[in-house]
Amino acid sequence: MNLKLNNNGFTLLELLISITLSVIVLAILFAGMRLGYKSQEKGKEREEISQRMRILGDRITWLLRGAYPYIITRPEGKKVYFMGKSDTIGFVTTSVENTAEGPEDRAGLKWVSLSVDSSGLKLREAVYFLEDVFEDTVGKTYIIDPTVQKIDFEYLDSPDQDIEAIWETEWDPSEKNYIPSAVKVRIVFKYNDKDIRMPDLIVKVGSIRK
Repeated sequence: MNLKLNNNGFTLLELLISITLSVIVLAILFAGMRLGYKSQEKGKEREEISQRMRILGDRITWLLRGAYPYIITRPEGKKVYFMGKSDTIGFVTTSVENTAEGPEDRAGLKWVSLSVDSSGLKLREAVYFLEDVFEDTVGKTYIIDPTVQKIDFEYLDSPDQDIEAIWETEWDPSEKNYIPSAVKVRIVFKYNDKDIRMPDLIVKVGSIRK
């Protein structure tokens, strides 16, 4: 059987080979485009995760660096306004919003506390000298980030240069009349149904007073 279409045309075999090569080339092109799209998506994902970490880290660092060792004298003795648990922290800070109109910021110092529940990472603000700020029911509460699933704190206790500093999971204001020298923060947040654990954030607290 003669496979030639005509003297000047292609043979059937040559036509099949050219079609096969075209299909292979198209498959390679589509695979490359798909790989490029996935790489772009992963790059976008990494950028969004990094941005989320940066925003959370900057906000918490800003508040903690302004931690002020405010001490109140009560009949039972002096009490420093700094409360720390493994999943909650509360303190007086000088980190206030200069443009804010609320009394918490206008005072120049305010009580803030950070915790996580089903609604995400919460910030509670209160006027530190007017209310019992250790009560969760006072002040105003804001959601900083609804994707945060968990937050953990540790507190560096270094009361004396001659005593080795240790990390503690709680800071009881009834037992200590000074604030920690640093706070370690661990955060887990949700991104596209994945749990993202931030690198440990260690913030040096500005001032200590015994």
